[in-house]
Amino acid sequence: MNTTHTSTAPSQNPRPVLPYTEEPDPEQRRRAVRAVASAALDAKDCAELLEALGLAPEEGRPVPTQRTR
Repeated sequence: MNTTHTSTAPSQNPRPVLPYTEEPDPEQRRRAVRAVASAALDAKDCAELLEALGLAPEEGRPVPTQRTR
């Protein structure tokens, strides 16, 4: 019996399509910094985690609101 194998796969792998992701807004970044700070073991751990995530400690500070008189 003579069987020939034919490939059904394309000859080239297509480039995967990645989903569109938006950069987090300042409020999301603030919340992320605060979540990391609350879960960190100590200040060094917090600093290392923030650096790994590309966040700065200053981003965790609340935005001052203007007081009306």
